Amino acid sequence: MFTKRETIWIIIAILSFAFIIAFPNNFAPYILAIAFIIISTNILVKKFASKYFSVNIQHEVWGLQKYGWYTRSHFKKPIPAGLIFPFFLTIFSIGIIKPLTFLQFKSKPSKTRVLKKRGNHRYSEVNESDLAFISAWGLWALILLAILGSILKQPELTKYSIYFGIWNLLPISNLDGAKLFFGSLFNWILLAITYIIALVIILI
Repeated sequence: MFTKRETIWIIIAILSFAFIIAFPNNFAPYILAIAFIIISTNILVKKFASKYFSVNIQHEVWGLQKYGWYTRSHFKKPIPAGLIFPFFLTIFSIGIIKPLTFLQFKSKPSKTRVLKKRGNHRYSEVNESDLAFISAWGLWALILLAILGSILKQPELTKYSIYFGIWNLLPISNLDGAKLFFGSLFNWILLAITYIIALVIILI
């Protein structure tokens, strides 16, 4: 289910998440637990959803390769934006801004993909709507996690579940938000409205 490379990137993402939450204050063990719960929930739900769509997904660091609209406007190798951007902006803003964009996922059809049928059509290749709904499942899971955190009176879990979801809902590069935006705009708008309402609630 998880490759060694994927597991390493997930661990790095959890540690990065915990550092950014804590900065510039002292690190506390419960912060690491919050980071683990949020990232694990998001990833495990997407993994489960990917099986439903007969798609294999693997997570890795968010990489930025294109910097313009033209074909030639790209770096030879992806820049690990999932490591550079969050740390730079967090430290530069002295912890006022806490970007939580660490991972992206790549996909390929599973061996049973050819058996999957939609209406009167069969699809052997992964399409944008599949990736959109896989991303959506992970983002909705964070909303439910935030609600659970509120019920259990864990405000930090609620707050950072929402923050993590909002950052990854951004329709840029290969983040989940981009997959959802270009694969199912209606669901992206619905999630955006839900997250905005949730953000307003936790801020008042």
